Amino acid sequence: MNLNKSWKSVFIITAAIYVISLVVGILIHAVMPQLETPDKLIVPQSYLQQISAMKTISIEDAYSDYTNNDAVFIDSRDNAEYREGHIKGAISIPYDRFQQYYPLYQKLLTKDKKIITYCHGTGCGLSVDVAKDLMAIGYTNVYVMTEGWPGWIDARLPISVGKEP
Repeated sequence: MNLNKSWKSVFIITAAIYVISLVVGILIHAVMPQLETPDKLIVPQSYLQQISAMKTISIEDAYSDYTNNDAVFIDSRDNAEYREGHIKGAISIPYDRFQQYYPLYQKLLTKDKKIITYCHGTGCGLSVDVAKDLMAIGYTNVYVMTEGWPGWIDARLPISVGKEP
C-alpha cells in the first residue's frame, strides 16, 4: 500500500513540475517574443542615431568591392578578435587604438579609395567610431558595413585567421 501511495506522489509532483514549467515557458515567450531574430533585434537608440549619419554598405555591395579590389576593409574589433578571424585582407585598427594603428596603415588609406569598416554587426558601434575618426581627418569615402563580421561569416565569404594581412 505505501508503495502505491509513493508512486502516486511522485507522479503528482512530476506532473505539477511539468505544468509549472510549461506555464513559465509560455509566459516568457509571450513577454519576450523572438528578441534574437535579426528582424527584431533590440538596438540601442544611440547606435541608431550614429549610424543614420554614416554611409552604410550591405554585405553584397561590400563583397562586390572586395572582389574588384575597390575598397580597403578595416576590422574595428580588438586584436585578439582580429587574430581569431577577419575578412581576408582586412587591416586591424581597433576602435580604442586608432591613434596608434592609423599611422601603420596610412599609406594604404588614400583619400580617394573606398574604406569599409566593420565590427560585431548590427548594434555594434566600434566600426562607427573608427569611421568617424577617419572622417575627422578628411576621409570622405568611408562606409560602415552594418552586418559586420557575423554577416560576412553567415554569407560564407573569404576569411583569414592570424596576424596582419
